[in-house]
Amino acid sequence: MTAYRWFREGKLPVPTRRAGRLILVDLAPVSAVPEITAVYARGDPSASTSSSRRRQLLALLCGS
Repeated sequence: MTAYRWFREGKLPVPTRRAGRLILVDLAPVSAVPEITAVYARGDPSASTSSSRRRQLLALLCGS
């Protein structure tokens, strides 16, 4: 019942509204600013796993 109590007290972290007995969560508007993601990785340049690092980097950049 915590969510209902937060709704009654106006403490929910998202916009809500009441529709009869239902409490609806309003979707937040989509931001016009694109999200930015930063990736930082370190590795031993002399290691023989450079193909593995390339594969891991591609997975990070492609989101898989």
